[in-house]
Amino acid sequence: MRKVILINVAAALVILPLVGFGQEVNANFFSTREDSLSKLLSLIVSETSTTRRDSLNRIFHENFKNTLEHDGAIDYPFSSLKHVGMLTSSDQKVRIITWNIPQTGGYHRYFGFVLVRLDGDKSRLYALTDSREMVKDPQHERLPADRWLGALYYQLAELPYGSEKQYVLLGFDYNNLFTSKKVIEVLTLSPQGEPVFGLPVFNVDNKQLLSRIVFEFSARAGFNLKYYDEQKIIAFDHLSPSQPEFTGDFQFYGPDASIDGFAFENGKWVYVRDLDMRNPSREKVNPVDAPEKIDEPSFLYKPQQKRK
Repeated sequence: MRKVILINVAAALVILPLVGFGQEVNANFFSTREDSLSKLLSLIVSETSTTRRDSLNRIFHENFKNTLEHDGAIDYPFSSLKHVGMLTSSDQKVRIITWNIPQTGGYHRYFGFVLVRLDGDKSRLYALTDSREMVKDPQHERLPADRWLGALYYQLAELPYGSEKQYVLLGFDYNNLFTSKKVIEVLTLSPQGEPVFGLPVFNVDNKQLLSRIVFEFSARAGFNLKYYDEQKIIAFDHLSPSQPEFTGDFQFYGPDASIDGFAFENGKWVYVRDLDMRNPSREKVNPVDAPEKIDEPSFLYKPQQKRK
């Protein structure tokens, strides 16, 4: 089996054209590269050995990086790469690419790139490094591309932040066998044009500003997190433990039939409880009357220490 894999990898690499910088990229360059990358992805998906899958992914990552460094990559669709998520901002300034590789024990590793447009079809490429284990305070930290809180992004919204822009990303993290996570992440560009993840724009009860929102819940539960552009609101299921004694133990958390959200106001995201989303197409979403005293939202809880 190992020999078959190595032969297939070699075949995939042979047809990658060697184009250096300063050389003209012909019209077929990206389509040829895409075909080769797609074949590598098929090998990765079908591979059952974690070690060989990781080796194939290293080859894929390096070849994809080399491809994305060429002019025109920010606009090329790469539509045949079915297992890779790609989102482009409405201003065509930012493109973010993410994918995951399963590991043993139900864990996953995340990979990705950010392309930032410079001028015309020229762009600068930034590789994302999954650093979840190193991020100790995700609610408050601002992170460069090489200290990324890995996730698979599935929705991108572009909104103002003073004279600049904030690119709001909604993402999913498989986390482990017991819990999954979803994240509201904000991407901004530094004065040098470098991507920075996390921005203190999430206002929770006028008590604190958070830089990102992380939801953790049972891996068996379905959790909805969606941005509604017309209302400028991010709506999500309210999470609660199945029993009070499980508070903070997220493998027992799931939706409790109510909906909360963040409403965009003057460049900030204001936490709103108990939204009525039965008619999300109306001009404004207003909160339903709710009790004055409500426990802290679940995304403010800190996970319990692992039981020994």
